Amino acid sequence: MVKITFKGASQEVGRSAFLLDDGDKILLDYGVKLTPNGIEYPLPIKTNLNAAIISHAHLDHSGNLPHLFEETNCLSYMTPPTLDIAKILWFDTLKIAGLEGMDAKFSKESIAKAEKFTFPIGYDKHMDITESSSVVFRNAGHIVGSAITELHMPNSSIVYTGDFRYTETRLHGPAQLEKIRDCDVLITECTYGDRDHPDRKETEKRFVESVQETIDRGGKVLLPAFAVGRSQEILDVLNEYKVNAPVFFDGMGQKVAEIYLKNPSYLKNPKMLAKALQRVNWVRNAKLRKQAQKEPCIIVCTSGMMQGGSVYAYLPQIYNDKSSKIILSGFQVDETPGKILMETGKLDIDGVNVTVKAGIERYDFSAHAGREELLRAINKLSPQKVVCVHGDAEVTKKFAKAVKDEGYIAIIPELGKEMEL
Repeated sequence: MVKITFKGASQEVGRSAFLLDDGDKILLDYGVKLTPNGIEYPLPIKTNLNAAIISHAHLDHSGNLPHLFEETNCLSYMTPPTLDIAKILWFDTLKIAGLEGMDAKFSKESIAKAEKFTFPIGYDKHMDITESSSVVFRNAGHIVGSAITELHMPNSSIVYTGDFRYTETRLHGPAQLEKIRDCDVLITECTYGDRDHPDRKETEKRFVESVQETIDRGGKVLLPAFAVGRSQEILDVLNEYKVNAPVFFDGMGQKVAEIYLKNPSYLKNPKMLAKALQRVNWVRNAKLRKQAQKEPCIIVCTSGMMQGGSVYAYLPQIYNDKSSKIILSGFQVDETPGKILMETGKLDIDGVNVTVKAGIERYDFSAHAGREELLRAINKLSPQKVVCVHGDAEVTKKFAKAVKDEGYIAIIPELGKEMEL
């Protein structure tokens, strides 16, 4: 009988880490949880691992992997784009930790070791990872290289979704669940297990109309966006709808965009994204930043929750301008500057708490499955048991009830607890 120990993402969003034991000991993800008060880490792994599997590059799924390799020599498995993007994020973690005098829990040497012991696998390629366990990755439709893990262990077939979308978005087609033939246990995210997302096309239209209206009245549009996935999608949307304004692209999203371009087979329409990225102004120096502040324009920059990043190079010129707008496009964690801005209309800029006079808006461009998509995925795979992870406590409970109402056994995980599946 396979056992699972919940090392993170149990009635919480963040620090995904799940240890499977079916004779073979396999770790699914090893991420961190970024909070306004610092970083929360998954519970330590106190056993010899046979393998570690990383679903995608976002820090809440991959961020603690280098620390694992300070203590293990097991192989890890992920798609090639996931490794490339994760390395960018790991080195950025080291940089931020150094600037803030914090301990990143790993070093450049452990990043090098993590890369050395990682075996990249593309989609739909079966790989034996032990003598008795095998894995195959399916496109998760979340970000470039994101994978749903189909894991065949000695006594069961387990599917781990990581983060996924079951409807198409601007850059990705829907998760490829139809390729999965066998699923005894489904370990699924339920980030949005209590609600559905608005229609994506309608969201794009409303977003573009707001952007163009701001430009037409002589304002600027500041778009703080997640570096991985969201900033590239926003640029693609602006290009597709032919928004009439200069577009500036700043921050770590540039490095990630280059990886997107190098992996066209992982995208729905790579030529469209390439055109969008060719038409924007890549901000490489202070001169271009100054240029972006002199005319009505659109600025896509990091970070998505306004926790530092290049957004603060532009805020002093924009927050007090009634003709401009700050538009958010991602989930805002409680107590982050982005959430505080939405709730109070205030920001801390250079240590001063200011009232923002620019317009403040948010549009739902989520790369996670909503409630209907989650239930549709469960009915597609028809597992014996459903483990509900990566959702806030109340959301997890509501979603587990919906799963039970569909006729399945639903499991609500508890941090640190071991359970037989």
